[in-house]
Amino acid sequence: MLPRRAERHRAVALGVAVLAATGVAACTATVDSDSDQPTVSVFGPWRGESAEAFRESMTTFEERTGIDVVYTGSANFVGDATRRVQDGLAADVMVFPQPGVMLELADQGLLVPLRSDVVQAATRSHRPEVTEALPAEQADVGIVYRLNVKSLVWYPPAVFDESGYSVPRTWSELDALAQQIADDGTTPWCLGVEAFTASGWAATDWIEDIVLRSAPVDTYDRWAAGDLPFTDAAIAASFEDFSEMALTVGRPFGGRRGVLNTNVQAAAQPMFDDPPGCLLHRQASFASDDLDPSFEIGPDGDTDVFVLPGRGTAPPPLLVGGTFAAAGTDRPETWELLEYLASPEGSAPWVQRGGFISPHASVGRDDYGSELDGRMAELLADADVVRFDGSDLMPPAVGAGTFYSAMLSYIAAGQLDDALAEAQSGYDD
Repeated sequence: MLPRRAERHRAVALGVAVLAATGVAACTATVDSDSDQPTVSVFGPWRGESAEAFRESMTTFEERTGIDVVYTGSANFVGDATRRVQDGLAADVMVFPQPGVMLELADQGLLVPLRSDVVQAATRSHRPEVTEALPAEQADVGIVYRLNVKSLVWYPPAVFDESGYSVPRTWSELDALAQQIADDGTTPWCLGVEAFTASGWAATDWIEDIVLRSAPVDTYDRWAAGDLPFTDAAIAASFEDFSEMALTVGRPFGGRRGVLNTNVQAAAQPMFDDPPGCLLHRQASFASDDLDPSFEIGPDGDTDVFVLPGRGTAPPPLLVGGTFAAAGTDRPETWELLEYLASPEGSAPWVQRGGFISPHASVGRDDYGSELDGRMAELLADADVVRFDGSDLMPPAVGAGTFYSAMLSYIAAGQLDDALAEAQSGYDD
């Protein structure tokens, strides 16, 4: 029998073993120990510009409340966060990029359930399509803070115009376009899955998008919840579709070995070579962070995006990811900050700065400082089907463990049955 979420407590330990092998790599803020100013600590996955954007978004809260927000970011967040919480060292607010990890820790009683007023503050203004995309129990554990859209294909508009290529509307048109690009002498797909301890996640997104497009939504939901095994025919077919579309000889830049050895953040770079090495890159909206800052994004820019097509002409479903804020302690400062994070005001500076897609319905396209972010918000508002990243919903032993490693095995050897069994094995350990 497949384990349900409440029966998966042992999976956290394996998830940590898979992802925490490299130890703590954190970027820690300092606190003046002589100050009497109240503080609230936050531990999350953001570093660099994202960490700066979060700190900037906390300025209004700090000025209004007199509470100093002390943020710490980790490069190995899943392992570090799990270790902290299990050792009784949770920050006041824990920011999770993978709700499956958050829910596992909550099941063990290691996170504080959200107060009803915080839940109400979050849900009263969230887009309904975002709320519907998540498991119901998430609302009692963590609030959705930041979103990204994953079902995107990046491409160079100028090269498309010069070559006479059109943006595909269906999966079959995408397949035909990839073949035409290959026949014209260019590798179609920019693809890389190397990401240190998280290597393989970029390929899991491919599978999730294909399942969502090829099977009933209920199939995706049951699979993401652990109620449908990887060995099910619908999931197996999606692995094969991924291979046919992106791993066939001549389609991935550098071949299968190149896919395995290319870092996720560098995968799109050959698109901008002269001549370009590849023309299609399936990656989330956050891929804009990895581009040259001088690049323009849009129909007349250096690169643009289209939604990964579905099987028919109907609007394709959207796969999304995001970050969630949960309570690590039961302190007044914790609840004040969480209520702030649950409101549109808690991210307004980041929305203006760019690189942030809000879950709040009140945040419209004109509120975004980035044209791309505004477009993504409209896609979310207009989509008929929105679902959250399946691997992020799965227990970490699977979603951030055996699913990752199975994708690496499948890319390397192409053995479908072995890869499916490997992915499923995380439920059995």
